[in-house]
Amino acid sequence: MPFQLDGFQTAEDTRRHLWRTYRDALAPLDDVTLIDVDVDHAVPHLCQVRVPHRDEVFANLRGQDIGVGVHYPPNHTQPAFATWHRSLPATEQAGSEILSLPFHPHLTETDINLVVTTLEQALKTAGGS
Repeated sequence: MPFQLDGFQTAEDTRRHLWRTYRDALAPLDDVTLIDVDVDHAVPHLCQVRVPHRDEVFANLRGQDIGVGVHYPPNHTQPAFATWHRSLPATEQAGSEILSLPFHPHLTETDINLVVTTLEQALKTAGGS
């Protein structure tokens, strides 16, 4: 597998650059909290935010062909953990707000700006506001 390692540093640098681009573009949005990553010491594989009315925002973005996702539902709510299920309000709150934004090495700054602009509009219409 040495061929996969040849471009590893470039791939790391690209992911770090894309994450920082998202960070800067999202900074002016009051209703969006970026899940922080120390990109000087880690290479992000997701770009996640916390938003109000996540399910509405998710549906709106998907309806506009923005490839958002939800990673991951809280473990204690999954069927495999049903035996041990108990209420974990903070975890459940976070799980209902976290949204994964498109994040892959072929993303461009133009793509990121489109995602952020579309997210901003979706937030304005979510929750009946």
